[in-house]
Amino acid sequence: MSNNLMVSLLLCLGSTHIFLSLHFIAGLQAQTVLVNDTVSGFIGTDVVLHCSFTNPLPNVKITQVTWQKATNGTKQNVAIYNPAMGVSILSPYKERVTFRNPSFKDGTIQLSRLELEDEGVYICEFATFPTGNREGQLNLTVLAKPTNWMEGTKRPLIAKSGRTEKILVATCTSSNGKPPSTVTWDTKLKGEAEFQEIRNSNGTFTVISRYRLVPSREAHRQQLMCVVNYQLDRFTDSITLNVQYEPEVTIEGFDGNWFLNRKDVKLICKSDANPPAHTYEWKLPNGTLPGSVEIQNNTIYFKGPVSYSVAGTYVCEATNAIGTRSGLVEVNVT
Repeated sequence: MSNNLMVSLLLCLGSTHIFLSLHFIAGLQAQTVLVNDTVSGFIGTDVVLHCSFTNPLPNVKITQVTWQKATNGTKQNVAIYNPAMGVSILSPYKERVTFRNPSFKDGTIQLSRLELEDEGVYICEFATFPTGNREGQLNLTVLAKPTNWMEGTKRPLIAKSGRTEKILVATCTSSNGKPPSTVTWDTKLKGEAEFQEIRNSNGTFTVISRYRLVPSREAHRQQLMCVVNYQLDRFTDSITLNVQYEPEVTIEGFDGNWFLNRKDVKLICKSDANPPAHTYEWKLPNGTLPGSVEIQNNTIYFKGPVSYSVAGTYVCEATNAIGTRSGLVEVNVT
């Protein structure tokens, strides 16, 4: 059996994952490189990459501490501490990497103003004599907070009888996040959402969701809310739908008890419309309106006492910018 045995142990201490690289020498004495297992930080923030070395062998000399980044199968030097030569920070990490307290036991560095390109595997290596190099490695993940927004359609929403085509109502976007956000909709509307996830050239993600529905009178003034969840952050924005539709007409005033010589009766034409109805027209399909009536906008007043001549089917047509609809009432005189 070899005198030197390399054993790698992954320990979980509290919420911190630690990677131990143990090199056992004759006599069961061990040299240990202790690093974070994983480290993460947002673009523009600072992170600390911990690295320490336990050397119980008095005859082993530490000559250098080196940080490297593993890239495409090769190792790129990041920072070097040499007791004789001092500290050296290599490009492109100059001005962004510092040793916290360089010594024979501590190789911890701080990486400032994180960039997306900083993500990867980092190796902390202690050069020792005569036992050789000892190292530990960690994974650095760079996160990016997305920019979120919601846009309602600029196209008018118009309800049409018989329409079945779903049209775009709103778009919710979570741009340049890493990892990608989760986008959902909160609404009572009966539409449908489509989702698109785009991987950007810099490694971030843009998530786009489009909400579509068939415009209807029931959808008017309903709220549509976009919800974006990213890590522990939650973003919401909402719009209230403005659906245009032609008038829905009802006629009030006839209570079924118009008797001869009754006075002060009238019929009122009411419409639910968006935009509001601008014109009302009263008709009798089978004749002309009695001469005793007076029309004021949406109301028809019957002057004098009620007579049999006012009996008939009264039709009111209401018109807005979307169209014309009618309602009717059958007036009986008893």
